[in-house]
Amino acid sequence: MFTRPPGAAARAALLVALLAAVPVAAACSAAPPAATVTPADDTPTRATSSATPTTGGTGCPPTALSSGPITSQVVVVTTSATSAAGGSVLPVKTEIVVLSDGPRVTARPQWSALEVLAPGAVVARSVGSAGPDVPTPITRGRTIPAQTVPTTITLTGCDGKPLAAGAYRLRALVGYGSDALNNAQGGPSGAYVMASEPVDLTIT
Repeated sequence: MFTRPPGAAARAALLVALLAAVPVAAACSAAPPAATVTPADDTPTRATSSATPTTGGTGCPPTALSSGPITSQVVVVTTSATSAAGGSVLPVKTEIVVLSDGPRVTARPQWSALEVLAPGAVVARSVGSAGPDVPTPITRGRTIPAQTVPTTITLTGCDGKPLAAGAYRLRALVGYGSDALNNAQGGPSGAYVMASEPVDLTIT
C-alpha cells in the first residue's frame, strides 16, 4: 500500500515538537547540585515513600541487606536504653568492631540508618543525612565509631504516629561502598548494607 508523504504543515508540526523536546531532555540530564541525594544514591535503607506500607501499617518500606566484602571481618554493635516512650527521641551508639583485617571501605551517610523492628515489619526508621563519605580502614582489633549512622531515632512510625507500647527490636544499618583504590587494583565494587544484631527495645 502506498503511503502519502506528510504535507508541509505536518512536517513543520513535527519539527516544532522535536525542538521543544530538546530543552526538556537537557534539563532532565543536568547534574544535581552538590550534597543532593539523587535516586542513584538511594538504597533500600532509605524511606523514599510512605505510600507502600509494611504489614505493621506504618508505611516503612522493607530493607534489603547485602553485607558485601567485609561480612566476616566486622561486627556492628548498637547500644541504647532498653526502654523508652513512644514518640520520644532515643539516643543510640553504633560501633564497628573489626575481627580481622579486610579491605578499606567507604561508609556513606545516606546509605546508613537506624530501624525499629516489629515482627515482619520495619516500623520506624532514621536515615543518615547527605554528607561526605567516610573512608574506613578495616584493621584487626579496632573499634570504630560508625560515624555515618544517625545517633538518634524518633520512636514514631513512618505514618507519623507514636509507636504503640510493646516489645520491639532496634538495629543499625551501615551502608558502604568499596574504596576507589581497591577498585583500581581489581577489588570488588558495589553498594552494600550491613546490619547490627538487633537489640531488645520496649516502648512504654
